[in-house]
Amino acid sequence: MTKNKNRRDFFRIYDEVHLFYKKIDEKLVTEPYSIFDTILNNLSLSADIDRISHDSELLSSDLEKISPDVMIPDSKIKENKTHNVNIGANGMAFICEDALEEGDYLIIKIVLVSSMAVIVTYGQVVFCEAMPSNGSRYPHFVGVHFVNMKDEDRELLINHANKKQRQHRWVNGFLLAVVLTVFIAPDTVFGSLFELSHFLLEFSHIAFEVVETALDEFVEHLFHTDLQQTQLIVFYILVSFVVCGLYLLWRVLPPFYRHSKENLLASYAHKKASLLYCWWEQSLFNKIKLVVIGIATITLYVLFGL
Repeated sequence: MTKNKNRRDFFRIYDEVHLFYKKIDEKLVTEPYSIFDTILNNLSLSADIDRISHDSELLSSDLEKISPDVMIPDSKIKENKTHNVNIGANGMAFICEDALEEGDYLIIKIVLVSSMAVIVTYGQVVFCEAMPSNGSRYPHFVGVHFVNMKDEDRELLINHANKKQRQHRWVNGFLLAVVLTVFIAPDTVFGSLFELSHFLLEFSHIAFEVVETALDEFVEHLFHTDLQQTQLIVFYILVSFVVCGLYLLWRVLPPFYRHSKENLLASYAHKKASLLYCWWEQSLFNKIKLVVIGIATITLYVLFGL
């Protein structure tokens, strides 16, 4: 089976899942009453989050009961927490540590993060390619075709993919509109941003003046002070506000920065993986076509758009 034979009959999406898999012998898939069929039947396709850890323990314990002579030697449950995959109703692609071979059979457990639905099925490796060396702990790009998947699980994946597709259309449509607006009328866009920033500065200045005036009136009315005393008291009150604000920022900003940095790095890694998935699954002709279209678009914009 070649990579081209894994072309999708169903729409596939890039999504985050909890992924568990184990390499198994072919006869455990082809035998009609294997122990894995019992596992598949016992695990609900719509199990909620409270059952996920229990199901994982059940899968591990049942696998350990299988006679060692029918299992791959020294194989262990492989787990990739919150993994970015390219998935559809007939197969999936993901990066992993193992150099799997074409034709290998796997038992796979997929937990859809967005809905926390659990799917357990068999899969056959249709390709395994080395990724470009980038220091990642997952150096292999693997494509798997689902085998003997239950109809309800396939229907669940189809509905999940359709829902994600609708969400992607809205997001991509909005981003495309923003990009096109910037390309078509950059002067208008940046001019509007400048005017907005100027308006915010003016509003902040007016708000400060209102607060200062209100404090002047309050202090003068409460303590019966003259103008100089009132201004001095208000000055120290404002300085106290600034010091408290800076202290709060000092307490909040570092954790917020670290959290934002981690999220941005994770988003970048997921987006990079998604683009790599898309690129690796294209034929040579499609790759050339995408490169030519990209170069032509940039050239036309530079020559006529600026």
